[in-house]
Order: sequence, then structure tokens, then C-alpha cells
Amino acid sequence: MPPLTVLPQPENWNAVLGFDFDDTLVGHDQVPLIASDFFDCIKWIRANYGAAWGICTGRSLYQLIEGFNEAKFPFLPDYVVVREREIFTPGDFGRWTPDEAWNTSCEKEHHKLFRKAKRPLKKIQKFVETETQGRWVSVEGDAAGIVASTVEEMDGILTFVKEVKTPPNLTYERNGIYLRFSHHEFSKGTCLVEVAKRWGQTPETILAIGDNFNDLSMLQPEVCASCGCPANAVQAVRDWVRERGGKVASKNTSHGVMEVLGHYFEK
Repeated sequence: MPPLTVLPQPENWNAVLGFDFDDTLVGHDQVPLIASDFFDCIKWIRANYGAAWGICTGRSLYQLIEGFNEAKFPFLPDYVVVREREIFTPGDFGRWTPDEAWNTSCEKEHHKLFRKAKRPLKKIQKFVETETQGRWVSVEGDAAGIVASTVEEMDGILTFVKEVKTPPNLTYERNGIYLRFSHHEFSKGTCLVEVAKRWGQTPETILAIGDNFNDLSMLQPEVCASCGCPANAVQAVRDWVRERGGKVASKNTSHGVMEVLGHYFEK
């Protein structure tokens, strides 16, 4: 498949859009995976409002590139946040360029944090492996994570996690049965604010849309003035978006995303 292109840049940037990928843009039980008119919608908003757009996901960069191909993206986003904490922008010939300063700091701080959190994480690991049907996951780049057997089991694991004394910077990102421990200063939310600075934008001009617990960090008022979610979002996200005065769509995934976009951007 030939490298995807990036849309021409508007003369003036006036907004930044941040979308979760799985179950927000992509509906894995629908064909096509993303509504084809979503991309026409993005083109129009980008051209008429000067909006940069990007993906904020828990996937790795490689997994996200696979997702772009599977969903038949006709062009690339202006930026991506992967593993919920690393920033990349598209370069020449389909290559992705890391934000060196941010990503290097992110890696350094995570190494430091996980060394400090070794004992409490071992305690949590023992609980997961002896008291649940879940799995403790430790791979390169992600030193500590959990895959529960059910959503209810993950709820129970989190009850235990909250009772364990951990370093103040240690937090976690949860998506259903999956959980990744991380540094609280590096999240979808902090990445979205950081990447918006590239276009001279602040939280007042950011719109974030997500569906699950790990999207809550980018749906905070200190991150985005505008927020939304598709109808298939978990209850906690729908409640939070309503509480903030954001837009809860009546449709699922990309159709719901377009409903949110239509709420904020008038033709």
C-alpha cells in the first residue's frame, strides 16, 4: 500500500481535534470500519475552521499504522498520540517523526517511576496472579499492566489497587479489561495539550472525543473547552461529558463522532 498523504495545511490554525481510535472512530463490528463521509467531514472542518486533527490511542505506533490500513484511511492525521503518552507527527514518505523532547522525557520519567514503584507493583502483581483470573503483563516499554478476565473482575482489581500505597506520580489508564500503569504527567490529556502548542493553540480551542475510561484524561476542562462522545461510550464517560455540558451523540462510533462535530462546527 503506498504511503498516505497529509492534507495541505490551512493558512491559519484555529483549533485542534483529538479523537480516540478504537470504538470511538473505528467500529470493529461495522462495515466500513469508519463511515466514509467522516473523512469528508474532516476535510471540510480543516479547510473552513483551520483545525488540526489527530488520534490519541493506547495502541503502539505500529498497531495504529495497521489500523489506518485496515480502516482504509485516505489521508493521515496531523499528529498521533500512541501508548497514551508518546507524540508523533507525519513526515516524508509515510515516516512518523517523534517529538524527541517529549518522548525522551516520557521514557526517562517512566523508568524512574517504575524503579520507585517496584515494591507496591509487586504487591499488586501477586494479588492479580493469586487471587484473580487476570494476567499481569510486563513488556518492553510497558513495565506493568493487567488484563482481567472480565470487566467486573477489573473493577475488583482496581478496588485492591486503590488500597495499595503507591508513589504520587503513579496512575493507570484503563480500557475495559485492560489496564496500563503510567506516570500521571504523561497521558492522552497532557499529550493533547502539548501537541496543540505546535499550532499555537490552547485548551480553549481543543475538542476531544472518546469513549472509555482511558479517554477521561483528555476530556478534562484543563485540556479541552469542548468535548463529546459517541452513544456507545461507557456510562462514566457519558455522564462526565453531560456534566461538562459536552455533546453525547445518539449514534455509535464514527457516526456519533460526526454528530459531535456537527454540534460544534456549523456549515
